[in-house]
Amino acid sequence: MSDANQSPALAQSTDAPGWTVKARPVVDVSSRILCLVIGGGLLVGGLVGLFTEVGEGQLITVVAAGLVLLVMPSIVDRVRSMRLGQFEVHLVRQIAATARKSAETLRRLGMESQLDAYATIYTELRDPELKAVRGEILDRIVQRVANASAVEKFDKDEVKNMYLNGSPIVRVLALGLMEGDLSLIDGEVLRTAIDKSLTGNEQLHALKVIRRGWGQLTTDQQQELRQAIDANQFIKDGPDRRAVAEKIRELDESPRIR
Repeated sequence: MSDANQSPALAQSTDAPGWTVKARPVVDVSSRILCLVIGGGLLVGGLVGLFTEVGEGQLITVVAAGLVLLVMPSIVDRVRSMRLGQFEVHLVRQIAATARKSAETLRRLGMESQLDAYATIYTELRDPELKAVRGEILDRIVQRVANASAVEKFDKDEVKNMYLNGSPIVRVLALGLMEGDLSLIDGEVLRTAIDKSLTGNEQLHALKVIRRGWGQLTTDQQQELRQAIDANQFIKDGPDRRAVAEKIRELDESPRIR
């Protein structure tokens, strides 16, 4: 077919890149700036801690987290440009095993290499003293997929399947997709993430989704989740999780759906 016979819509779709492609460099630069700002702030906080009564263990964690965030952009670039053999984590491939369309959407948005790089770093940081750093990296991954679900429509059944059949990190990513698009929230998933979470990070992100999507839940679901939260000892023992749980208890039982 000649160019003259092409419809305007077809010409636009073939000649002009999608707005998500155009926005990709902006998001990438913003992520790098955020890493530098937060990393610098943590380092400053660590230096201040030298002159206070902050515990040595806490000080090491803060400084380590700051250093990792400062070098994160260069690490991600390096992991993107090389194969790490058996240490390489193919996160998007894991997602494709249970949610093919969701994986394709992430690839189309150009996120595969970055997500895989972050996941590789997260997996390799096994030192107990770097627990907080691992949490920071996982938060970066979750934020990326949350941003994706805020601009692209994901299939609700696929996201639920991702959670129920995925690895620990994929389960957290499914919660991140729900956080970005509240229409993806599933009561069964949230209850499982509270009662039977595989990691503390999973439970924390489930609490964040519950708080943000409270109005999307029915009254019965709200009551059931509150009871599960109140009965869970891990939430009581985890400062971050306990803080989010307290904010959930302050919410009214006033769902927007019935």
